[in-house]
Amino acid sequence: MDLREAVMLALKDIEMLAPKLLGAIVIICVFFVFAVILNRALTRIFSTLDVEKIFEPLVRTLGVSISFTSIILWIVNMAVALTAFYSIVGLLFPEFIDTANSILDYFSRVLSVLLLIVFVFIAITRLIERFAIEEKMKNFLTLIILLISMVLLIDVTNLSAEVKSALAEGISIGVGLSIAVFAAWYLFGEKLG
Repeated sequence: MDLREAVMLALKDIEMLAPKLLGAIVIICVFFVFAVILNRALTRIFSTLDVEKIFEPLVRTLGVSISFTSIILWIVNMAVALTAFYSIVGLLFPEFIDTANSILDYFSRVLSVLLLIVFVFIAITRLIERFAIEEKMKNFLTLIILLISMVLLIDVTNLSAEVKSALAEGISIGVGLSIAVFAAWYLFGEKLG
């Protein structure tokens, strides 16, 4: 194959992909305009209903400054983006729908694990602040959370079942031993020292 044939093949590929790329750009533009209109409408509705006041007691109880309006808008925007993504893949690249499903499944598992870890860290921090737990107990709880987080992250990875079970078993033994050693030191450290 000489240079001229290679250039002709490349041009044919571009010619075949050009309508699909233009279609994808049109779909993205339509969904972008839809998302902007939806965001403005929801923002007006939420400000009219004063949604932040409804969730104010919950925010005070949690002690975290979060805007429920922005969380809801973020979820709506993610839904619009996923709809646009599936529209592009389904209409223009149907042969890649299984790959798109696999990518989305993996991304959603990673995101759920990360959100769970953040939630647990916030919950433990609030408990520590509320009950005025000692510094060494706080550090121990952080260590346990990190070890449990590692088990969750191992579950998400694409390792073989044997490697996953060996890692999870090792970390579980480590968590159990660290709890036992910490409990012995915490309860009997002064008597032994």
